[in-house]
Parts: sequence; C-alpha cells; structure tokens
Amino acid sequence: MRPLLTHRPLRRLLLVVATGLTVLSGVLALGTGVASAHAGLVATSPADGTSVTPSPDAVSATFSERVSIGVGGLTVRNTRGLRVDTGSSTLDPAGTTVRVALQPALPDGTYVATYRVLSADGHPVSASFLFGVGSGPIDQTAVTSGAANRVWEIAGAVARFLMYVSALLAAGIAFFVAFLHDQDEDRWRLIGWARIATITAVFGAAGIILVQAALLSGRGVASVTDGSVLADVLDSRLGWSLAVLVMGLIAVHLSTDVRNLTASQALALYGGLATAGSFAIWGHSTELTPIWLSTVADVVHATAAAVWFGGIIGLVVVLRRPTDQPVASTARIVQRFSGAAAITVAFLAAAGLVLSWNATGGSVDSLISTTYGRLLLVKVLITGAILAVAGYNRSRLVPALVDDDDPPEAGWRRLRRSVSIEAIALVLVLALTSVLVNVTPARTAVATRDRVVNQTQSVPTGTVNLVVVPARVGPNTLHIQYADAAGRPIDVANTLTIEFSLASADLAAISRQTSKAGPGHFIYTGPELSIAGTWTVTLVARTSDFSEQRSTFAVPIRN
Repeated sequence: MRPLLTHRPLRRLLLVVATGLTVLSGVLALGTGVASAHAGLVATSPADGTSVTPSPDAVSATFSERVSIGVGGLTVRNTRGLRVDTGSSTLDPAGTTVRVALQPALPDGTYVATYRVLSADGHPVSASFLFGVGSGPIDQTAVTSGAANRVWEIAGAVARFLMYVSALLAAGIAFFVAFLHDQDEDRWRLIGWARIATITAVFGAAGIILVQAALLSGRGVASVTDGSVLADVLDSRLGWSLAVLVMGLIAVHLSTDVRNLTASQALALYGGLATAGSFAIWGHSTELTPIWLSTVADVVHATAAAVWFGGIIGLVVVLRRPTDQPVASTARIVQRFSGAAAITVAFLAAAGLVLSWNATGGSVDSLISTTYGRLLLVKVLITGAILAVAGYNRSRLVPALVDDDDPPEAGWRRLRRSVSIEAIALVLVLALTSVLVNVTPARTAVATRDRVVNQTQSVPTGTVNLVVVPARVGPNTLHIQYADAAGRPIDVANTLTIEFSLASADLAAISRQTSKAGPGHFIYTGPELSIAGTWTVTLVARTSDFSEQRSTFAVPIRN
C-alpha cells in the first residue's frame, strides 16, 4: 500500500493554498465588489428613495439582462420586518422585470423591497431599496446591512478558489503522470497530490452549492435542508457544470489507479478535458457573444491552465527526488515538460486573448474604468511575469541541465527555485480568477452603464432629475424627480407634461401628460422614443395658474 501523500508535500500543498487564500483575502479587502451584479438593477417602481401617494398596488425591479427567480424573487417588508406583499413574485415575458403585488391600502411609512434573483450566467444577485407611502420622510436606516450577504459572497469566492485550484491541479498532475513522467516508482508521490486534489475539488464544489442556496433563499445554512432550494440551485447551469466536473474528477482519479499506460492516458486526457470543460458551462462564457467562441476559448484556456499548473507542481515534486534517483531520468522529464509547456502556453495565451477581448469588447475604457478590467490587467501582468520566468527556464536553465552529462547540483537548485516561483505565481492568478468570475464582465458593465440615461439640472425650486430606461429604441420608462436644494423631494405640480422631439428626423414635439407618483416624482412609460438619435425631452411643470417651469434634456437613444 503506497502512501497517498507524505507529510512534506502535504505541508507544501497547504502552504501553496494558504498563499492563494491570503492574496484572495487581500483582493476582497480592497473592496473589488465580489457581488458585482451580472444583472444590474436599472429601475424600480416605486423609484428607490421616493414616496408615493396613494399606496401602490405592486412593486417591481427591472434588470439589465434576463434573470430567473426560483426560490428567490421580490419581497416587501415594513420597518418592523413584517411582510406586506401578497406572495409569489412574477417575471415579465422578457425576463428582466420582477414584480410582486402588495396588500391594499398600506399605511403611511417606509417600506423595504428586497430582491434575490439569478443572473442568466448563473450568479445570484441580491440587494434592497426603499420607498415610502404618504408624504412623511423616508427612514433611511430601514435597510438592513448587507453584512450577511457579504460573508456568503466571500465564502463563495473561497469555495471557487478551492475548486479551481484543486480541479486544475488534479487534472494537470494526472496528465503529467500519464504523458510526461517516466513511470518510475516516485510516481506515487505525484499520485498522492492528484488524489488529495480531487477530494478538495469536490469539497469546493459542495461549498459553492451551499453559498448559492444561501444567497438565493436568504436563509443561510438552513437553506441546504430545503429540498426545493437545492433543486432550484442544481436545476441550472451550475448543476450541469458540477455534474460534468465530478465525472471528470472520477476519471482523473481512476487514471492514477490504472497500471496500463494506454488506459491511464485515456482516462487522464478525457477526464482532464471534462474537468476543464465544466467551467465553461457556468459563468461568463455562457452569456458573452458569440457564445461558441467564448465557450471554445474557455475550454481551451482551462485545459491549458490545468496542463501548465499541474505540470509545474509535478515538476517541483520531480526535482525534489532523492539523490539516488538517476539524474538522466529527471532530465528527460524536464525536457518533455518544457516542450509540452511551450505548446500549452501558446494555447493559453491565444485563448486568454480571445476571452479578454470578448469580455471587454476590445475597449481600453472597459479595461481601465471597470472593476473587471482592472483585475484583468493585474492578472495579465502576473501572467506575463510568469511567462518571462518560464521563458528563462526553457531557454537557459533547462538546456544547460539536459545537455550536460553531469550537471551541477547548483543548476538543479536554481531550476527548482524558478519552477517554485512559477507555481506560487500561478496560484495567485487562480486567486484573482476566482474573484473575476463573479464580477460583471467589463463589456457588460459598460453596456449597462450606458443603457441608462441619468441627468440632473438646476431649476428655480432646486433640481430636477431625469432617468430614462433602457434608453434604447422602443418603449422606455421615464422617472422624473424634483428636489429642493438639500436634495429632499419637493412638490412643484400635480401634473407634468413631457415633450419629445427629434430634430434629425424632423419630428415636432409629441406631448404626453403624466400624474405624480409621489412628492415631486413622476413616472411615464411609452413608445415615443422609437428612433435612434439624440432626442430633446422637455419637462413642463405648471407651478401655478399663470406660470410654468420648463427643463430641457438631450437624451441619446440607441438601437
């Protein structure tokens, strides 16, 4: 019976993982926004922070992309924490607006609406907004802090890191043993790493399920005992992704048990492909277009990362062979890995370039103005440094050792140190990746930001704010809010006339009238903005029988 893993490699494994977790914690502490919404909230009704009279019949939240609700949805509570909605939430046919009906004739006061939805790419999104009934002030302290969600979001990032590192390590070492190793007796030290990694990857996957259930239901650990919650979590892309992952890990584990080299290579190859391919079933690549390109690039990227990362760790173990092992055998393994790594890095770079271009839309602004873009730049810089070290190893250290019949021990030590630096740096890259996968892709973040027109102007009574959603050709919703100099809602009129005109299309003003939804708050939904271009939207508030207040906005509408 061979030992799975001796105490020294186990300590090194724990040290490597601890390094990654330290970096991950540092990134999270810097406030990168782990829970950055993939589906961004673009509008609510009633508008966040506004009061309405009379009591509304329903509350709704509109998102920037398709969502699903499952066990989540929209709930509304009063300041005592009692629910005032009538039950289950509904989703509009477009899949972007969640709505829940309210109990009739709510008393004046502040109400908290909380949404919990699942983005189209499989990530949970949750937050709260306030509205009031009546003319009294809104209690801004009514929203509970997101501390509980934040804890679960950080737990999710840690679980993803554990799963990614372990799964890629298991697949990569299995490939290293089957295709690059000399099948000597010390293969058992490598097999121990692979087997431990498959087990920790499964634990990481279980952690992701727990986090998804907690965030979607809002019930914490207790949610995992609810069959309906677990069914909702697993009846999604995440469920399929984890199923493929587990099947891949089983094949990878079996490859370390099979002594027949051909069978071992087949299991390692196809098990590794399934393990790497599982990451493309759930996440960003499922929503970025063209989807086929994102999916293929994601699979290639993860596969190459597994071969490189697992190979690096395998090489570290091999280079620490006892001194009685033949140096010539070690040199041949190093030479084979060096050749495989060169091909792997080429695929890794090509797939990474495609994924980066797709996630940012090829925009420099996306790289420097979004959380995703800035994290991606850090990841690219670290990867570039790793490639520089790898290039030095391949061009200088490896040839000097392989071509020398009796290479000095100092040369082997330099290579061990250099390869160990590569391994640690790759763990840092995987730590950043575990954060990146739950941050809104730069292209989506910019598109969401540009999809909402939000403009404010000064008026004699204070300010007027105009929000147009989604600022695209077709039906749009206009939110208008008048406020005093201190930013408090202020009544300026009971009715408001909105004039739409488009000079480039020679369209004269189209007038529409809307009634107020609350103090100084007006909402209008209609199809008037039906042509792309910069529209002139004029707000006409009749402040008395003999005077009116006019405010003109230039509103860009895109196709």
